[in-house]
Amino acid sequence: MYVEFHTSNGIKVQVLEVAVVLHKSALVQAYIFMPDSLSFFKADMTAEEYSQWGSDDDYIKNFICRKMPILGTPTDGGEAPAAIPTMSGQDDNRSVHNEADIQRINSLQDQLTAMETKLKTITDLLFKNGSL
Repeated sequence: MYVEFHTSNGIKVQVLEVAVVLHKSALVQAYIFMPDSLSFFKADMTAEEYSQWGSDDDYIKNFICRKMPILGTPTDGGEAPAAIPTMSGQDDNRSVHNEADIQRINSLQDQLTAMETKLKTITDLLFKNGSL
């Protein structure tokens, strides 16, 4: 699950993950949907920044916007501003994976399936022999 918001400069942001080290720091990851490109945002929150977080639900949105001033500021309501730039004439059915990534994912899935089959066979033999 992710949190999505728009900024005052008409840019959509999807917060993918916030990995927290309790009482110390956090790692924030997000996709930034610029008018003509997609960027991956990743930033470590310092101990001082982490201590300022408190119970402010919008802190992460403001943190991302402070780290990337081109974004502007978070807008209320999660809706895109009326004048959001668009990529006219482009197909938006793009994947974040290129063909090589997809082949690698499929290969890894095949390997995982083969390992699951081997594990089941070994487990069945151990049950049959009374070892488990």
